[in-house]
Amino acid sequence: MNLKLPRHSLSAFSVSCLLLSAQTVMADSTDVRCGVYKKGSTQGEAILPCSFSQRQGFITIRRADKQVHELKPDAVIAGKYTDENGNTVYRNRGLGEQGLIFNFKHKAIYVYWDANSLLEGESSKVNGAFNETYTLEGISFTVSSANNSSLNTLVITPSGLTVDNAIIKQEIDGSVTGAEIADVDNNGFPEIYVYINSAGSGSYGSLVAYSSNHNKSISEIYLPPLSDDKKNSVGYMGHDEFSVVETSLARRFPIYKQEDSNNKPTGGTRQLQYKLIQGEASWQLKMIKAVEY
Repeated sequence: MNLKLPRHSLSAFSVSCLLLSAQTVMADSTDVRCGVYKKGSTQGEAILPCSFSQRQGFITIRRADKQVHELKPDAVIAGKYTDENGNTVYRNRGLGEQGLIFNFKHKAIYVYWDANSLLEGESSKVNGAFNETYTLEGISFTVSSANNSSLNTLVITPSGLTVDNAIIKQEIDGSVTGAEIADVDNNGFPEIYVYINSAGSGSYGSLVAYSSNHNKSISEIYLPPLSDDKKNSVGYMGHDEFSVVETSLARRFPIYKQEDSNNKPTGGTRQLQYKLIQGEASWQLKMIKAVEY
């Protein structure tokens, strides 16, 4: 199944859908297109028409294959939902202005506002390779990685910056499993967040991120190592998931007790939330909240 990710602008109605908060009432549904991916994979399983609706924060995704996803918003944690089977689902805005991503227990559903664009051409996610373009506030980032070995080369190509659009290349330990464009600090200038998971059973997560400097150039964003946090690293054995949640970056992972095997954590889930701040020498992600559930 070949997929192509859209690079089209949104209608005014689609933009309004993207900006809905958990308190917004939206009675009507809109036609969208869904890409279905196995969790942790960049290879698409299916592409099909869908409808998307939201009412008082409750989201319904109706797929052309007759599957319906009913998502109930969490009362405390923004971007967290419970599906019709009682499983946790997380929403992130990794598609920028093009749509939303919903991470289910065993799969991810990419909801694209442009219902027609995915019918065109071939996939940008082929044989595990990652190649996506994200646009926000007139700035675009193309993120690519071959994802064909335990070590890969990440390539970030910015465009729209007024001074420096130099291509960034760096070696990464693992494969790119996702990316998001956002304006976490609400300064009117976007950031790109690239999520990486290492090979092997641990699937340890790491982050590569850059922030726009007044849309002239970009600078790297520093995320302190989790190992430096003696409290919140207790029970950590990898399997990280990152996502932008409203105006913060969230990192969540299962908590392992001493007797747990790698595939059966029993300590629940820990979520760390970070704010983006401008330090003396660089942009930094500062942890502001830790919750367990």
